Amino acid sequence: MNYHSFIEELSTEFDPVIKKMRNQDPSSWIKEAWLGPLKSFKGLIRSAGVIGKIGWGSLPFIGPLLIAIGGYFASLPIWLIIVSTIIIIGIVYWIIVIRYTTKMVVMGHPNFHIGAFKAKRPTEYKFWAPFLQKHTATFGGLLDFITPIFTPNNGIDVKSVIEYTKGHLDAMQSEMEQLRSAQDYLQLEVEKYEQAVGYLVEMVKAINKSLFRLANDCMDYNELDFICAYTIYKVEDDSIYKVHDKGTSGISPKKILLTKENADKYAAVYVAMLPEGEDGFSYNNPYPGRTVASYRMNIYGEVWIWNFHFDDSNDKALKLTLTDDIIEIREVYRLVHAFCLVLYKRENEGKEGIHDGNDRSQKAN
Repeated sequence: MNYHSFIEELSTEFDPVIKKMRNQDPSSWIKEAWLGPLKSFKGLIRSAGVIGKIGWGSLPFIGPLLIAIGGYFASLPIWLIIVSTIIIIGIVYWIIVIRYTTKMVVMGHPNFHIGAFKAKRPTEYKFWAPFLQKHTATFGGLLDFITPIFTPNNGIDVKSVIEYTKGHLDAMQSEMEQLRSAQDYLQLEVEKYEQAVGYLVEMVKAINKSLFRLANDCMDYNELDFICAYTIYKVEDDSIYKVHDKGTSGISPKKILLTKENADKYAAVYVAMLPEGEDGFSYNNPYPGRTVASYRMNIYGEVWIWNFHFDDSNDKALKLTLTDDIIEIREVYRLVHAFCLVLYKRENEGKEGIHDGNDRSQKAN
């Protein structure tokens, strides 16, 4: 079989039809069905002029029939004649539209419309839909592509086709690699944010527990480990004194002098010595793999230093105290600052706590 000639025949027969399909708006077929017959009225009027020249009244049977019908209509009221005429014209035009629509679904007919074809013959339309989606592909284009293969010119055309195909394959391979890279990146981002949400959920649960314990007057400074281990220092004169220590190895000095040498060694001393107007936050690494993040707090006229102690492998502590990836670190420090203010105020007002087991204790739902 001569495939070259076969494709050439396909391009001649189908390309005009496919191009017409692509250029038509599928949603406008109903409007076209109702307005289309009006375009044919000019020819109908010419035909009516020829038919009108026939002497219908002189025909033996037609003449008396026309006289009888005319007499009957002459006896009707004017309004009834007008209404009847409009109804008859409407019915006739509706029949004409139906007949016109049947032509709109005939492929190759001058009145063919892709919208009517899709609505009236959905099964056949599914077969042609792939041809409509490829806006530039035609049988003629396919013919131009394969012609050099069937009629090579000393191998030059075949080589150009192979190079063209190879270029397309390389481009597709590159695009697939880019898509895989994008997919891997998105997967990592999803996992990262799922982990971040998990950290926040853990912190909220710990805060809720502490709030209930605070409401029941059984919370103290040793329950603020929402994130990791910590120490609290108080500034007095030319030194800072450790007043609370939770979850650390206990190696932190109880007293540290406020000197430049110690400021280079301890983040707590560094923030304590900062001017009042500066942001009192810093961190240092006392030894490889260990981080201490320090924050200065004003507690009812006193200056306290809050220190987070954690290993660099503690991803939760790193992201909540040193970066804004999950939540602004300022809000994390404001949280512990607020708890310290509440605990200090309750301590100094001399309130007597309501402990677990008391009938008045508040419990979470």
